[in-house]
Amino acid sequence: MKVATVRQVQHNLAALLEEVRRGQEIAVTRRGQVVARIVPAPSTKAPVVWPDSAARMKRLAAGVRLGTPASRIIRAMREERF
Repeated sequence: MKVATVRQVQHNLAALLEEVRRGQEIAVTRRGQVVARIVPAPSTKAPVVWPDSAARMKRLAAGVRLGTPASRIIRAMREERF
């Protein structure tokens, strides 16, 4: 593990972050005491799953007439969750 002072981090943040990106951990010290560690972020290989909002809106709008107040639509959406 590499050690860097707070001052070194302030002046060389971009270079230190590049080392962290490559997998290096960095201990940040102040007056000889470790106060923080900078570690690589966990890799996120799993794809992000977004909710199908368009399908939900179609399902909610199936029984809604044009001109229905937004308060009724919101109430229906909230009731669906519970």
